[in-house]
Parts: sequence; C-alpha cells; structure tokens
Amino acid sequence: MFYNYLKIAFRNIMRQKLFSFINITGLAAGLAVCILILLWIQDEYNYDRFHENADRIYRVDFNYVSNGEGKQHWRTPTPLAPALRDKYADIENAVCFYSEGNVLIARDDDAIKFKPAYSTPELFEIFTFKFLHGDASTALSSPESIVLSRETAQTLFGDENPMGKVLDVDRQLEMTVTGVIDDLPTNSHLQFDFLIPLSAMDEITGYPADDWGDFGYNTFVLLKPDANIPQIEADINALVDEIIPELGRKFYLQPLVNIHLYELDGSIGSMLYVYIFSSIAVFILLMACINFMNLSTVRSVKRAREIGVRKLSGADKRQLRVQFIGESLLMAFLSLVIAVAIAEVLTPAFNDITGKQLSLSMLSNSLILLIIGITALTGLIAGIYPAFLLSSFEPLQAIKGNLKRGTTFMRTALVIFQFTLATILVFCSIVIAKQLRFARDYDLGFNREDILYLPLNNSYAAKLESMKDELLQIPEVTSVSTTSSKLGLGPKWSIGVRSWDGNEDGEMSLPIITGDKDFMKTFGLTILKGEFHLKNKYSDDEPFGYVLNETAIRLTGIEDPIGKQFSDGIIVGVVKDFQYWSIHHALQPLAILVYPDWDNYIAIKFNSHNLESVLASVETVSSKFAPDFPFEYSFLNDDYETAYKTDAQLGKLLRSFTFLAIIISCLGLFGMASFITQQRTREIGIRKVLGASISGITYLLTKNFSKWVVVSIVIAWPAAWFLMQKWLENFAYKTPIGINIFILSGLMSMLIAVATVSFHSIAAAMSSPINSLKYE
Repeated sequence: MFYNYLKIAFRNIMRQKLFSFINITGLAAGLAVCILILLWIQDEYNYDRFHENADRIYRVDFNYVSNGEGKQHWRTPTPLAPALRDKYADIENAVCFYSEGNVLIARDDDAIKFKPAYSTPELFEIFTFKFLHGDASTALSSPESIVLSRETAQTLFGDENPMGKVLDVDRQLEMTVTGVIDDLPTNSHLQFDFLIPLSAMDEITGYPADDWGDFGYNTFVLLKPDANIPQIEADINALVDEIIPELGRKFYLQPLVNIHLYELDGSIGSMLYVYIFSSIAVFILLMACINFMNLSTVRSVKRAREIGVRKLSGADKRQLRVQFIGESLLMAFLSLVIAVAIAEVLTPAFNDITGKQLSLSMLSNSLILLIIGITALTGLIAGIYPAFLLSSFEPLQAIKGNLKRGTTFMRTALVIFQFTLATILVFCSIVIAKQLRFARDYDLGFNREDILYLPLNNSYAAKLESMKDELLQIPEVTSVSTTSSKLGLGPKWSIGVRSWDGNEDGEMSLPIITGDKDFMKTFGLTILKGEFHLKNKYSDDEPFGYVLNETAIRLTGIEDPIGKQFSDGIIVGVVKDFQYWSIHHALQPLAILVYPDWDNYIAIKFNSHNLESVLASVETVSSKFAPDFPFEYSFLNDDYETAYKTDAQLGKLLRSFTFLAIIISCLGLFGMASFITQQRTREIGIRKVLGASISGITYLLTKNFSKWVVVSIVIAWPAAWFLMQKWLENFAYKTPIGINIFILSGLMSMLIAVATVSFHSIAAAMSSPINSLKYE
C-alpha cells in the first residue's frame, strides 16, 4: 500500500510539473533562508559561551550620569581587579584586560603587526583557553613572557616549536615565548593575536598600569555560584567611593554572555539585529509556507475526478486522507533536501555579507530538529485541508466536476497576507538604503575628504617635527597634524569634570580629543572665540588650555568663556560644533587640547586625486623616519564607513531577502493566476467570440489580483512605518520617511504583481477561441 501511495505521489508531481516546481522551489527557498538565519542567530547567541565558567563571569561596567544628559558608559581603572580579588569573598577571582591597536613583532628580519592584549595570570584561571604549548599557571608569570595564538605562532615560526624563542616587541622589549594557545573562536568578544603581562603596557602604550583615574580597561570577575550580585555591585561602588569620592557614578555587573548582544559602550547591541533577522526569517518562511499550502489546495481540487473514481472503487476517507497528507509531506521534505543544497551554495556569499565564518556543519541538533519540525508541520497543514475537503465529496458529484470551490476566501486571504509581508520588506529596504545614504552625505562639520591617517609609532614620535616638515614638502600635502582619535568614530578618552567658572558643584562627562597646533587647520574646524593654545600640563604651574565646543559651553552656562577656569585648566577657545561621533549619537560636549602623550595618529590632508602618487611619497618619508616599522595607513572616509558597518550589513541582507521574498510571492501568484486562468478558459473563449478585446480580457483577469495587492499594500504601510520608526531610533539624526517612500514601495509591489499575473492573462486572451471552447 505504501509503495502504491508513493508511486501515485510521484506520478502527480510529474503530471503537474509547473505546480510541483513552484511548490517545491518556493518552499525550498524559504527553508534555505531560514537555515542561514538560524545559523547566524545561533552564532550570535553562542558568543563567549565556550568558556567553562561563562555563566559566572561578569564584566564590571561603569555608568556616569552627566549634567542630566543621560548615561555615559565607561570602563574601569586597572587597580580595581586586584582590589576586588583581595577584598570580597563572593568574588572568586578578578582580572584586568586591555586590548587595542596593533603592535609590531619582529623575529630576525621579519616584522609583522599583530593585535595585542595585556593582562595577568588570573586571565587563564577565569577564562578557558586551550594551551597547545606551555602551562596556563606559569605562562604569564614573568614580565618578559609572551603567549601567542596558534595562527600568530604559525606566521612567525611555521612548523617550528616556538617555546623559548625571543621576540622583539614594538622595537622596545625582548619577550620570551612561554605559551601557545589555540585560536579563539570568532564568536568571542575577546580577540587578540598575542598576550603579554599588564606590566609591559606602560613601555609599549605609554599608559601606566596602576592609575585609578584612567577608566579605560576591562575588569572581569568570576563570582562564586551563590554570589549576591546586587550586594557585590554595592560593595564595588563603596570601595571606589573611598578612593575616588565622585557623585553620579555607578558600577554594575554585566554577564559575559550578554556583552555582545547588549553592548553598552556606545555601539548598538546585536540583540536588535537578532530580532530583525528573526523577523525576516519568519516572514520569508511564512510566505513560502503560504505558497505551499495555497498551491497544494488549488492543485488538489483539480484531482476531484480521481477522488470520485477511487471512492467508487472502494477507497475510504481514511485512505484518501493518508494519501493526500503523505503526498504533501513528500513534497515538503523534497523541498528541505533542495533547501539544504541551496543553503550550502549560498553560505559563502552569506558569510561575505555578515563577516562570519559559518558552515552548515555548525548547526546544532536542536536547530536541525526545529527545521525538520517546521518542514513536517508545513507539509502536514498543507495536506490536511485538501485531504478532508476532497475526501468528503460525493463520488458522483466529484466525477461530474460539480464541486463548490470553497477555498476562494482562504486563497485570497493568504495571497493578501503574503504580499503584505513582501511590501513591508520592500518598504524597509528603501528606508534603510535612504538612511545609509543620509549618513554618508551628512555634514559632520569637519573635513573628512582626502585625509590620510598614519598610526603614530615610537620612531615617528621621536622625530615628529622633522617628519612633519618633510611631509609638508610633498606637493599634494596641504597640512599635517597629530591627534588622539579618528574623527567620526568617537574619542578615545573622557574625563569627569566637576568644576568650572568657580562652580564647584558642576558635573559633566567630557570626551577629549587631543591634537597639535595644526589640528584645526587639517580638519577644517572653525574657532568661534579665542585660539588653540599650545598648553601642555608638564608641570603643576602650567594648566591645560581647553578648547570647548558650543555644546559644552551651553551645558556649563559659562558667559564670556575665554580665560575662565575649567577643571584643571582654563578655557582658551570655543570651536564650532562638529559631529565627532557617528550620527547614531547626538552632539555631545567636547574638549580639545594639546597633549602629545595621548596622540595616536598622524593626520595628513592632501588635495590630489592621484592617490598612488600621494601614498608613494608618504611611504618614502615614513620609511626614512621609521625604517623598522611597516608602512600602514587608512583614509578617514573609509574609517568613517566602519561606523555603519552593521547597518550596511543589515541593508545588504534585507535587499537580498526582499528580492527572494518577491520571487516567492511571484511564484505563488504565478501559480494562482495559472489556476484561475485555466478555470476561466471556456469563459474567455465565449467572451472573445462575442467581441471582447485582448486588453479587455487581460484587464478582467488581472483586476481581482490587483485588488488583493492594493489591500496588502494598505495593510503593509502602517506596519512597515512603525518598524522603521523603531529602527531609526538608533540614530540621533535620521532621514524622514516621506510620502515618496510609501508611493515607491506600493508601486513596486503593484508592478511586480501585475507583471506576474499578466503573463497568463495575455497568453489566455491571445489564444484561439476554438481551443478555449474545446477546453474540458
């Protein structure tokens, strides 16, 4: 019996090739998208969960409430970790961790830049790192020790055992390899190429490792299983208040497994995009399932005569229901097989867009079962309705074809729902693309065109003025400056200011950017009052000279600010507001000052479109002043684009999924139009004999579908507007959602639908009336 059911099922698939192709392909495409997005969500959710004690590891974070302007999220000072480790019983262990920039590592004549990390031996007691060589308990015990990742060791030593080898770090320190760890998973927010003791940081970065006033480091704690987290947070705040008595500050614990999804350092947490991609997966899968169920129902009604004959031959309702449900499940699982093949082919392109390294082999057992369950449920639901509908027909009526088509309302509702989802995706794609264009074209208030950055290494710093003079000899170069930050990406430093203009009760979180005397000229900034003084706090009797932006002056309420006391210095100038962060952030107060110890980059302004000539000339100067360092550079415009990398990824994925959603919708509409045109073939022939025109018949056949699409557009608009309003809340400055977006998304959906339906309508209208009247 099973063999007969299977044989009949395959015969029906082959007999109705168009419907079978649309059904299987549409569902396969939806399942493929679902597989890829579930794989991405699994990777996001599993961030940092590979550590054995991940559920007990927390990062200490710090909120600073500034002048009623909301919270600023900072990190912690380096001495906090040992203080917590020694003082509180509920804290099993604590460690300070810092990783930023790139550092040169040389072996013999080979010198390569790698990403460093600085920490203490407690790091290996808290986190799980697999040691390939060396011992975790002693790997960082010596101030001259260095631990390499597998890839770094392979790059420097090949297949040679690196243990005990000496490396030149940043042309300053000789470090001995004491360990090699396995490469960190890509879904870890701790990423580094090598690890050295925290005590070496002062010599490499110039930042002291024991400063309670520098809130620039990560502190991680391992709590005991029954630890009281609110009490620990209160203890941390009490401890720091004794050392740094500041108001408006609050330390709190953030679970390690939440850091990536709920990032609080000024970037958008990935959880927002998990929700977005989950919704897209549900949308696409719903559309594919609706297609499958809709066309399965339509296809089954055409088999009424077969059912009548089978019932007259003795088949009972149960057998017929099993047959229809079985056929539906067979097609659903054929779709799943094709979906897996599609997902495998698309995975490399998906990885390019998302920046991940995913493969189908990474799917967990629970996700595999979920996908199988979704497939089975889709096939079951698609088969149940026609199975019960057709098995209830009277045999003689079924053979004569005198059946009431009771599925019209359901088919219409499903098509409306499907095109509603497609229109929502079209609308969202348009808005996201428009917002990204808005971000790229937004006037930040400073010059970001034709700015070249060089990382400021020790060799440059030793002969900086001479190097700047030679750079200025390059004909295309118009200005050279040093700075601590890449404008548009936010400052690296912030300080808490508690006094200004005689007001000792003030409080402000003040981001700081440093630069030299040519900083304003290089970036095209406008000084409104005063000037940019060369004030450096090298001694207690020489205060800082602050240049504040308009927002800082407005928040402090200082009138006639030039020469007024501000924190540990005086105000020497006021600069016109500029957007030094991405437009995710509103304008904030800012101070600019000269402090060479904090500078990280050389910024070069040039006025030529011949980039090869400019780079060649700059590289020549760089090689002269830093022959031991490789030539590295970046363009400010390119760096600025990275601030919108996640948004751009969302835009690319949404465009891809929107295209796929439209294809799935069109497949469903194409199948529905084919069925309805066949049902009205004789009517079309009669109308043509009576003188109906091709355009009139085409209009007759397309108007009903057009009405459905119009209804779906009207439903989609408010839903899409609401979703995009919520997404745009992540930007302080945003593009308006104008009426043109509503019109464009509606027109696109309508044109796509009409074009799809018109194929069958025009073909039927142009056919010979004789053939139409012979139909059936």
